[in-house]
Amino acid sequence: MLGLIGASGTGKTTLTHGIVRLLGAHGVTPINLDDYLRYSRAERAARGLTDADPRATDLDRMAADLAALRAGQTIEKPIYNHKTGVPQGSERVAPTGLVIAYGALTLTPPVQPDLFDLTVYFDPAPELYRRWREERDVRQRGYTLDEVRMAWPARERDIQRYIAVQRPLADVVLRFLPGEMGYDLQMWLRRRALAFDVVSALADAGQGAAVQIQSVAADDDGLPATVINATSDPALDRLSEGLRSRLPVSGQVNASETLQGTHPTLTFAQTLIATLLLQRG
Repeated sequence: MLGLIGASGTGKTTLTHGIVRLLGAHGVTPINLDDYLRYSRAERAARGLTDADPRATDLDRMAADLAALRAGQTIEKPIYNHKTGVPQGSERVAPTGLVIAYGALTLTPPVQPDLFDLTVYFDPAPELYRRWREERDVRQRGYTLDEVRMAWPARERDIQRYIAVQRPLADVVLRFLPGEMGYDLQMWLRRRALAFDVVSALADAGQGAAVQIQSVAADDDGLPATVINATSDPALDRLSEGLRSRLPVSGQVNASETLQGTHPTLTFAQTLIATLLLQRG
């Protein structure tokens, strides 16, 4: 089971869709944990709650459902309409192969981190994140730009209070940064991810100048880590293709294809995480 953690709009859904395409939709069960929001958007506003506040989410139900999925059981998962901002019934979900659970509070108690085989925290540069959040909320969530900007101080406060505190628990941190040719990427592999032989994996796939690897005694969370820095160089696409050709399962993307509509560093992150997860499995 793969757990993805990050504030709303940081790229969790996009990465999930890429992994589904890499591994095959029939072998992956994606679960949006932000569907466990208790209240409608209007009710949250009346209660003075942001979507990042744990009081707005049914954490007990979420934790119980994750434990059930881990045990191979079918769950009755809530559905939340994120465009209209209202709960909308439920659906039965049976775990098929890999479960990808993604949300803002994925590692918040009573959820136990050990439920997951691997956890990934999304930590884009602040200027990128704000732009991504504004674009997403206006285009897909029904907000006006003024509404997004008015809500920003409270959301940023609660992101630091309730979401950022989960980062030290994660095995991998993804950080997208502004780059000369688009987005640069920094990945921290720590905790359980340190067992992954990233040097050999990338060398076998044809590592080029687009990727640099170093070991650090303490990352920003004080943890020993392997740090991977990648730039949007043509060599990065070739490296992603090399990794993809070595995946033991086949999805909707062939080794000779690219993930259409994705940035080279995002494609690389998706492919490396899939490789890491399958090696652990």
